[in-house]
Amino acid sequence: MPKLLDYDAPNERILKEYIDGETIYSLVLNDKMKPCYIEQVKAMCELLYPANINIDYFPTNFIVNGDEMYYIDYECNNYMEEWNFENRGIKYWSKTPEFLQYVDEHK
Repeated sequence: MPKLLDYDAPNERILKEYIDGETIYSLVLNDKMKPCYIEQVKAMCELLYPANINIDYFPTNFIVNGDEMYYIDYECNNYMEEWNFENRGIKYWSKTPEFLQYVDEHK
């Protein structure tokens, strides 16, 4: 995760460290995904699920720098199986119908 630099709770704003790289979204869109990125998110899940935490697995929330992936969003919620990576997030980590529909709707 990027380092939190400052926050404004009343206005729901955060200032965080910039991490250079491409998003998983961009990598999927441009056919540059590597299996190691899926392995890394699954390793994150192995830590998060036992701690009763879900994060926002949408691919714009992950940056790849070198071969290391970073979760750059600060959103986290109580774990719910319907919102975990395997049931929700994975749908957008390859060119699935859901991913392609999202791309088409957000041109």
